[in-house]
Amino acid sequence: MPSIMDNFNISLTEAGILASTFTLLTIFTGVFVGNTMSKLGIKRLICFAMLLSLIGSLIALIVNNYIGLVSGRALEGIGLIIMMIAGPTAVSLFTDDITRAKHTGFWSAFMPLGTALSFLMAPVMLSIGGWQGLWSFSVLVSLIALIAASLWIPNDLNRATLGLDKTLLKKTFRTSTLIWIGCVFAVHSLVFHIILQFIPVYGTTSLGSSFSTVSYIVAGYCLLNVCGNFLAGNAIHRGIRPYRLMSIHFMAVPVLAVALFFPDIPDVVRFIALIIGAFFTSLTPSAAFTLIAKLTKKKSEIPAFNGLMLQVQGAGILFGPSLTGWAVETFDSWTAAGFVLIFASVLVLIIINSKIRSVDLST
Repeated sequence: MPSIMDNFNISLTEAGILASTFTLLTIFTGVFVGNTMSKLGIKRLICFAMLLSLIGSLIALIVNNYIGLVSGRALEGIGLIIMMIAGPTAVSLFTDDITRAKHTGFWSAFMPLGTALSFLMAPVMLSIGGWQGLWSFSVLVSLIALIAASLWIPNDLNRATLGLDKTLLKKTFRTSTLIWIGCVFAVHSLVFHIILQFIPVYGTTSLGSSFSTVSYIVAGYCLLNVCGNFLAGNAIHRGIRPYRLMSIHFMAVPVLAVALFFPDIPDVVRFIALIIGAFFTSLTPSAAFTLIAKLTKKKSEIPAFNGLMLQVQGAGILFGPSLTGWAVETFDSWTAAGFVLIFASVLVLIIINSKIRSVDLST
């Protein structure tokens, strides 16, 4: 983000818009993608998702302006929503009820694991080729993933057909719990992306840290986030209720927000809070996907249910970073970012205990 802001002379708010554009279509298409997934085929959709990621990165490189960056990110966003629905659906289809939570924990680590890789690569690639170097790396990774998916994922047995299952669509929209789980997931994404997108700017401009130092710290946060996803999956496997993990997650966020963004906090405390917080701010994905699998009567409903939940979740990524960037610039203080996280966490804790807890206990 600092490299792009300098290169294109854009504001923090515009940078936040760019960073969140990849979820633009998520809030409009999620449930419809999930509804058609069983008819189109898991392998076909995963390969299509990787192809969109590849094309989106190429567009950004070729056009080489802000509009090109935003357009490329939008295509990547379509690919992301497909992958986020296809991934847990595949896990649910090929695992049994006993081991599903454990495997879901592994799947849920895809975002922090990939992000950690990008932050580890960022200092090297930026020194070689600027932001274009990172986008070129994205092209390479997307191409490798596309080839791997085409070679290793079993072929779809059905012929690809288009069309919506209207009965399933109505049932999906009537399951209000999906909306509330989506709201919780949205704030989880808000926390994750505020740390990813703004800590590099905050660390280099306000704390005086080098970009390499900040990148490696955020990469460490993401890798520990991966461990948190594994722990969450195993905790659910051992009988811990998903809503409890969500509650622990959002009781930890306000503490992390104060440590990171409030003034006069020693840097060593900020660092320790970020590292410890990584374990607690990764408990929601496994819990959310496990809860949705519990809500379905049959496995064919899982993609549509996941789609609606992720459709709501997309709003957290789309609007959260932009709102946070606006708050920081309006109040001319990074403390505003801390208050955004605290307020959002309080709302989520209310949702978990009033809307999700009873459903979890009854399943």
